[in-house]
Amino acid sequence: MNKKRILVVEDERLVAKHIENMVRGLGYDVAAVVATGEDAVRTALEKSPDLVLMDIMLRGEIDGITASEQIWEQAAIPVVYLTAYTDESTLERAKVTEPFGYLLKPFEEKDLYTAIEMAVYKHKMDMRLKKRERWLSTILASIGDGVISTDKEGRVSFMNSVAEALTGRGKADCIGKGLVEVLNLVGEKTGRKVPVSVRNIARKKPWLPLDQGLLLLRPDGKLPVEIGAALIRDDKNDIDGTVLVFRDVTQRKQQEQRLNFLAIHDSLTELPNRTLFNDRLTLALAGASRREQKIAVMMLDLDHFKKVNDTLGHSVGDRLLKSVADRLIHFYRKGDTVARFGGDEFMVLLSDVSKAEAAVQTAERTLKAFKKAFDLKDRKIHINASIGIAIHPEDGNDVETLTRNADIAMYAAKEESRNTFKLFSQVTPDLAPRGRTE
Repeated sequence: MNKKRILVVEDERLVAKHIENMVRGLGYDVAAVVATGEDAVRTALEKSPDLVLMDIMLRGEIDGITASEQIWEQAAIPVVYLTAYTDESTLERAKVTEPFGYLLKPFEEKDLYTAIEMAVYKHKMDMRLKKRERWLSTILASIGDGVISTDKEGRVSFMNSVAEALTGRGKADCIGKGLVEVLNLVGEKTGRKVPVSVRNIARKKPWLPLDQGLLLLRPDGKLPVEIGAALIRDDKNDIDGTVLVFRDVTQRKQQEQRLNFLAIHDSLTELPNRTLFNDRLTLALAGASRREQKIAVMMLDLDHFKKVNDTLGHSVGDRLLKSVADRLIHFYRKGDTVARFGGDEFMVLLSDVSKAEAAVQTAERTLKAFKKAFDLKDRKIHINASIGIAIHPEDGNDVETLTRNADIAMYAAKEESRNTFKLFSQVTPDLAPRGRTE
């Protein structure tokens, strides 16, 4: 085992020699013996001893306390003070430097041995602890979530760079402040403040709203977050602080919203799909029955759309469908519903028509709107449509019947001539569709 190397700093020659002999007699190596604070700093930096035995009152411009401060700041070498001075002011100055020991002259060999061993061991433990702290700090700083810790009073004691970015506040502005000042949370649905404190975290009942999300109020707006908290306990199991981990869930919220949207909308055109259309038709039927009003359901199918896909490709066909959807959205009233049922089939719900003639007029205007070519940027395409119309209550009182009869009427229009419309009431056995055609 390597011997510990000791630097002796003493300005009285005989005392210095005596201490050097004691150190060697205890089995340690003496790195050097110096008499001034300036020499102590320079030698400590050059020779990197394991410990410095430092007299407080030294010759030169700096005393032992100042020399110890410089050695610790520059090289983190532990210092044990050796002094005959025990006045209060000297002790206070010495304590500020956090020495690893303090021996009053004269001292015996066993006292010196104890002071050296305790100082070296304490320094070893401190370095190990600081290494662990640096290791943990590096981990906390590098993880993708925001991390904030507090003391037992709820005052912020640590926050990583992610927490700074999420809160929009710098660490220097937050350390020492109450947690509720740094994490300003409100319920996403209610907008009410959600207090976060050591007391609330310690409660067995949930302190976060279970049925809604959380918004973190920042200087520049609001941020949806997900947060978890845990208590820090000491060796007596008393609460010593808290740790909170939180993350930005904006992307997840957007994905959830997109999935919810796609559950009831067509992914290509973003029009309502069959599910949402049927829901709206159900509500419209209930309202129309109470008010004794008519509603109309129109099935619209593009004529010869398959030829577009076969000759120009499906990508052009998809762009044409989106262009058709855009024209239909801007053509009908806000209270009406335009939906895509799949392929080149669209459904329209006219929520309030005074009589069948109103639906007929709308169908005529729709066919007229198709006379203008659809501009796909790199090409223009002309395409027509066939329309079938079913009227409530004459042609049905429920969703399934009305949509089926509109479908029958639409295919009757295709059978007849295309680029036209048919009311279900006009469909006779000789006009009934014999098979579906493009």
